[in-house]
Amino acid sequence: MLFKFVAGNKLLDSLKVGNNLIKSQKIPIINYISENKKSEKHHVYNELNQLINQVNQNYMIALKLSSIDFDINYANNLSELCKTKQINLVIDAEENSNYYKSRDLVNNLILKYDTVNNDRLLNSFRIFKTYQMYRRDSLLELHDDFEFFNKKNKKLSAKIVRGAYFNQECNDGHLYDKKKDTDTNYNLAIIKCNENNNNFHILATHNKYYINLAEKLNNNRFIIANLMGMNENYINNLDTKLYKATYVPYGPYKDMIPYLTRRLYENLDIIKYTIQ
Repeated sequence: MLFKFVAGNKLLDSLKVGNNLIKSQKIPIINYISENKKSEKHHVYNELNQLINQVNQNYMIALKLSSIDFDINYANNLSELCKTKQINLVIDAEENSNYYKSRDLVNNLILKYDTVNNDRLLNSFRIFKTYQMYRRDSLLELHDDFEFFNKKNKKLSAKIVRGAYFNQECNDGHLYDKKKDTDTNYNLAIIKCNENNNNFHILATHNKYYINLAEKLNNNRFIIANLMGMNENYINNLDTKLYKATYVPYGPYKDMIPYLTRRLYENLDIIKYTIQ
């Protein structure tokens, strides 16, 4: 039942789901899945280009830089197109072997393109940078980035996730090996983002505790993002002033298996939803 968590294998499938989400007062984050295939970076770029041209400012676009093989020209062109159309761009996390390459490129994209100067979430352009809180260095990076971008007169938009590569990287030394340490780190990241509430931040979580913490902080710039099909009843019925967003993956089914498997490992507490 993995495919209950995806819109389909075509762009039009994702737009159909996205339009329904918008009617429900949610923000669709469209995510074209095609991972670690350097030979297909031209196809992925063309698909993303077409996607951005077909959506409006009520949408957000997710981009995994490895899917375009960290091609600087492609990354620049996609950022420029999103900026022209005033559509928020979310740069997703990478595995550790791509960590530094991704970090440097997204920082440069923010410096070059992210010039947000208004208080609107939608009909505005910003680049969200993802932080994986199971990394031992993630909170320090978040602290350093807020300081760095503030000095550059930039408003950092963070996306906070737990992390999805634990099973393949757990013995490499850069990850917390206890769940409680990741939980604490995630909580501290929420608090840090709240201290820097001059911009919007995405909390990619289905965890009620994290959502409750964000609500108690009374920061109306937090966006709660869930994966399509996961914990939807709770999210739909949540009475909150926080923005709600939903990741809408689509793409070739065979390419989505690794992505979906990681998402389920990342959210073991809600794996029961796969058998409903």
